[in-house]
Amino acid sequence: MNRKRRIFGDRIDFESLSCAPVNELGVVYLFGVLHKSFGFKIESIQSGYPDCVARRRAGRHKWEEVRIEFEFNSRAFQTHAHDPAGVDVIVCWRHDWKDCPPAIEVIELRTILKDMEKIDTSFENRGELSGWQRFCQQKRLEGLDFSQIARLWQEQKKKQSQLPPAR
Repeated sequence: MNRKRRIFGDRIDFESLSCAPVNELGVVYLFGVLHKSFGFKIESIQSGYPDCVARRRAGRHKWEEVRIEFEFNSRAFQTHAHDPAGVDVIVCWRHDWKDCPPAIEVIELRTILKDMEKIDTSFENRGELSGWQRFCQQKRLEGLDFSQIARLWQEQKKKQSQLPPAR
């Protein structure tokens, strides 16, 4: 019997998923788990283009519609010949599309996940947001994209690690 064996990604330190995604479905799952961290409310997910329609807070009592396409590698967006005018955000595991139009925001989960706290525990414990989630939502409202937010979070964590211990 010739059984095809499953392929797993590298181990990751995330309670909802023990291994990194190896395909677009893994990206969809992670986004489903993390969407609150990014300030999104999912309206629909479908098999047609774009994959997802969501809302994102744009201010007090204001929400903007966001059209999202999921890809394992961002470059697949171009390979699939999608119309860039039909999407606002690409959510991917790896951002490898060097010529991605600047009007398309890219959320690279691989980079962001490295810096996130164990948010699963936060949701299980009374649904509280973690420090990362609060930081991410605030910076999004300030107009920063996710690559900028991840960089600022890393800088903040580095500064905190260099502080002398409190007495």
